[in-house]
Amino acid sequence: MNQVCNIINNRYYIIRTGDFATNGNKKIMYSLVAFILCADDYYTNDSLDCLFLMTGSSMVWTLIEGLLHISKTRNIKPMFVSYSNKQVEIPKYMGICLQGIQEGGVVSTFGLYFGDRMFNSKYVILYNLLIIYMVVNMSKKQTNNKILSKRQINATSSIIFMGTITIYNGISIYNHPEHIARELMMGVSMFYISSIWTIVSYYKGFRKVGVQEYNGNRYVVKPPNFMDTFCVLGYDVVFEICIAYLTFYNWFVL
Repeated sequence: MNQVCNIINNRYYIIRTGDFATNGNKKIMYSLVAFILCADDYYTNDSLDCLFLMTGSSMVWTLIEGLLHISKTRNIKPMFVSYSNKQVEIPKYMGICLQGIQEGGVVSTFGLYFGDRMFNSKYVILYNLLIIYMVVNMSKKQTNNKILSKRQINATSSIIFMGTITIYNGISIYNHPEHIARELMMGVSMFYISSIWTIVSYYKGFRKVGVQEYNGNRYVVKPPNFMDTFCVLGYDVVFEICIAYLTFYNWFVL
């Protein structure tokens, strides 16, 4: 019981550091890849599901990124596009749009597209090649300790919000049992790519975990142990990506 109370009373944070999201070229490239997948899904399956998902989730996540910027929860650094040995800064809100497309649209589109093709070896190989490319690019990024965002994952508002989303998705799946297998495969696909992204980000130092331990009527900063790190980052992948992004499927595909 004391352990449970400590988990509830302690504060757990996800901290983003480094030169995150400053490369506009990569954002544009990942966005183009996602749109190509949408086009392929249309021409091979006569389906607009990926396009609807890509468009809707990008719009929602762009709004979220904008709110995080306005509330100063996240420090949106200037984004640049490079060409012909020149570097041009992208206007702030255009950069937020690109960030929203990558954070929401690309991840959810990759999840649905490759989730639908999970048992096709050709697409599994393609997916892994894309992930390898992603890992190689991340490994080349410079690491520093400048905090870009620090977010408490077990704040009351966050728990209520995630709980509401989880219940909503559960009700949607219950009301549409014919979509259970497809949503499950989409979730597995997003779990796969997001887990690799998170592990590499953690070991490169782009993503860290902060813990403030409740001790009497005050909070004491303590170094996170393995279990703290595993649980916080695991919660981020499972709930804040996999389950949360299924909401986009239930909004824009069902």
